[in-house]
Amino acid sequence: MKTTIIGCGYLGFALAEKLQKKHHFLTCTTVNPKSIEKLKKTTQKSLIMRGTDKNELSLILENNDTIIVTVEAKNSDEFENTYLQTAHTIKECAKEIETPKRIIFTSKTSVYGNLEGMWADESTPLKAKDDFAKILIDTENTIFSLNDLGWSVAILRLTQVYGGENHEIIDLFKKSYKEVMPGHKDYYTNMVHRDDVVGIISYIIDHDIKGIYNISDDEHPTREEFSKKICEKLNLKMPKYDPTLADFSDNNKRVANYRIKEKGYQFKHPRRII
Repeated sequence: MKTTIIGCGYLGFALAEKLQKKHHFLTCTTVNPKSIEKLKKTTQKSLIMRGTDKNELSLILENNDTIIVTVEAKNSDEFENTYLQTAHTIKECAKEIETPKRIIFTSKTSVYGNLEGMWADESTPLKAKDDFAKILIDTENTIFSLNDLGWSVAILRLTQVYGGENHEIIDLFKKSYKEVMPGHKDYYTNMVHRDDVVGIISYIIDHDIKGIYNISDDEHPTREEFSKKICEKLNLKMPKYDPTLADFSDNNKRVANYRIKEKGYQFKHPRRII
């Protein structure tokens, strides 16, 4: 199978390693020149390319069966270009390709907005109000519209991904730890191990699964409960939380994962590894 991963970074590289072992012929793109040598060890073809480069993208889509989009914006200034404009470029190219493809796009559960602690499943209305979430919603809609061209479309709404180099829960907590942390202490946390995201993408390819799926583990402790476990392990003082310090959209929800389980996927890490 010929497969391309557009935006091959933290998540995409782990996916490339797994798909290589399953004998996929891999083409991977990155915007980071430093990543090329690393990618060459895992892929048959790797190149520096932005998702908005129509000429390069058209060739890649034409020559691959499965397109996996795992792009990540480095900062807020790049959100629209990284997500929405990439989706628009893919659609423009798709209109010129005779053979329909399979596409898997990794979105985020921020599209649900603040649900005041209620559960979010795939049927939950998207009420997000911040600019980033609105861009993701528009991006999802653009990708999903490829169904009209006969493409097989899967959209994965990821919670916070952890696991792997410098991304274990302890590593992430140490980087953000302060005696006073931004946000509400009683808001729920939602996370998923990178191994499961990679495993789900591979499973979707193998079983030709379509549609929209939340990707989260089974645990949903509050920030306070979660911090207490980590602080006890690291012998750190328990932080306080101050909602007025939050410089991000502070959303409260519990993300349900039953739909991907109904498709037969069994989580490797249903509970968090601390």
